[in-house]
Formats: sequence, C-alpha cells, structure tokens
Amino acid sequence: MIDMVTLNSIFSWARRYERHLSGIAFVLGFIGDLFTFAVLDLSLANLAFIGYLVAAAFATFLAHVVSSRFSEHDALWRRATSALAPLIVNFTTGSLLSGTLIFYTKSATLSVSWPFIVLLVLVFLGNEIFREYRAHLAFQTVLFFFSLYAYAIFSLPLILGRLGPMVFLESTGAAILIFALFLGLLALAGWRRLQETLVPILGGSVVVLIILVGSYFTSLIPPIPLTLRDSGIYHDVQHVNGGYALSTEAERPWWQFYEPVVIHHVAGTPLYAFSAVFAPGAFSANIIHEWSRYDTTQKKWIPESTVAFPLSGGRAGGYRGYSEITNAPAGKWRVSIKTISGQTIGRITFTVVDSSTEPIVHTVTE
Repeated sequence: MIDMVTLNSIFSWARRYERHLSGIAFVLGFIGDLFTFAVLDLSLANLAFIGYLVAAAFATFLAHVVSSRFSEHDALWRRATSALAPLIVNFTTGSLLSGTLIFYTKSATLSVSWPFIVLLVLVFLGNEIFREYRAHLAFQTVLFFFSLYAYAIFSLPLILGRLGPMVFLESTGAAILIFALFLGLLALAGWRRLQETLVPILGGSVVVLIILVGSYFTSLIPPIPLTLRDSGIYHDVQHVNGGYALSTEAERPWWQFYEPVVIHHVAGTPLYAFSAVFAPGAFSANIIHEWSRYDTTQKKWIPESTVAFPLSGGRAGGYRGYSEITNAPAGKWRVSIKTISGQTIGRITFTVVDSSTEPIVHTVTE
C-alpha cells in the first residue's frame, strides 16, 4: 500500500512538473487516438468524441474549482485533483485534436489539411508558453471551444442528413450556446478566478469563431462527413454487373508519388473522371465534378466543364459517379469534387499529353 506521505510526494512532484507532464499527456492523447479514430466505425468515433468532450469539460471544471485553493495543507483529494485534472485536460485535448484532424483531412487535400497542421504546432507551443495558471486556463478553454465547434460542424449534418450554409450556421449557434453554458458553470464555481481570464477566453473564442466561419465560406473547411474514398482519370467507364469497369493506363511506381499523373490523350476521344464519395446512411447531397485547365498565360485555373449528380449515403465504398470531357488539350488539368455550395471533397490533378495512338490500358473494377 502507498502511504499518505508517498502520495503527497507524488502529487507535489506532479504539480512541480505539471507543464512538462501536460505536454507528454497531450502527445499521448494525440498519437493514441490518431490511430483509434482512423479505424473506428463512424458511430463509435462519434461516441468517443462526445466522451472526450465531456471528460475535457469536467476536468477543466475541477481544475478551476480546486487549483486556486491548492496548498501544502489541502485534503488529499484536492491535491490529487489539482495534480491530475490538468493532465486529463491535456490528454483529452490531444485526443480531440487528433479526432478533428482525422475527420477534417480524410480528403487528403493539402489546402484543407494545412490549417490543422499549423494549429497543432501552435498547441505544442502554447503548452510551453502559457505556464502561468490563468493564461493556461484561458488557452485550454479556447481549445475546448475549438474542439466543441469543430465537433458541432461535423455532427449536426449527421443528425440532419444534409449539408449547406444554414446547417453550418445552426452548428455555430449550437456550439456557442453549449460553450456559454459551460462558462456559466465555471462562473458559478468561481467567478473571481474566471473573471481574471474572461477577456482572453472570450477574445480567443471570437478569433476561433472568425477563423472557422471564414474558412467555411472560403471552402477551406471540407464538407464533412463526406469523404473521398476513391478517384481517378480514365479512358473509358462502363457500368457492368452493379459495378464499374474502368480503363486506365499503367500506374506509376509508388516511389514516384511526387511526379504528376500523365494521361495520354488522342484528340476527339473522351476522358472520364470517376469518384466514390462516402456519406453516412440516410444522408443525401448533390455533388459536382468541376473540370479546370491551368492557363499558363493568365497563371490561373480556368473552369471548362461542370457536371452535377445526386449522392446517396450508406455504401461503405462510397457513392460512385463519373463525368466526362471530350475536348481536353494538352496541359495541366484538375477535377475538383465539390458540394453544390462549393466545398471541396477532393481533387484529381493530372497532365494531359497529346498522343497520335491509343495508349495501352488495362481494366480495373470498382
């Protein structure tokens, strides 16, 4: 059995090295759930995210209640809470951010992923910079609001079975309401301490709000829960036996991943863009394939063709659809798979090279 003196020593040591231990807890939470969220079923991942949000809120509440009263003569439970609550907050925050990263970057589009990579770097720095408790409380509370908001943007479309600006604004309202209730609980538990950090908490939360609203309406936020399961450019697409037969050129070796995909095209023949977009059951949306050519003179992408079709959720491999274009001159091309509101689910980038003869192709089935 561990005696009281040993426990007190452990908790005192944990308090002394709290910031370093918090950093370790954050890394463990992030790395552990980076793999967990990637393999969990959507419904289980949803429950795990809720659990982490509740745990983070409860641990923050406990830390707020007891940390200002910590002293060498406090009761053991209070000393334990003062030592452990910040570690739980950091662990759950790491788990929430890893879940957010998984949910928001499944399309693997760099224009979508980079804000979250930057955010993670800032979180690591913040855990070291904000060492004083009041500043650290504000930092963690703003991170909690970010996680709550990101989850609301993800979960409300699941509940309603649809996407769009109105659903996003409803998600925003729900996140603000829940966060306001959380701040109300903190105020009831210790208004004087909360008052000292209220300005940075509200200021930071407003910044998060502005960034996420701006990111949504500039299409930086992907249209979760839609995710791109498969995509590619093909020379022919045939619907056979409930599937698709796709004619494709030989794939490049995996070690040449950095090189652009090259499509050899005979003038007057069509090219096809194929995509499989996953959506949860009972979820419906309209998506588009936007074909764009890079104009070397204007130095920008010029839309050449847009094809829209409906999407129905529930298929594990994604709802399959395709579009075609006949006039595809040589040069850089891309096909953006988007929602009707303009959010990018994924993107296919390739280079068209003129050819006088049909390229050698093989057939794959999807």
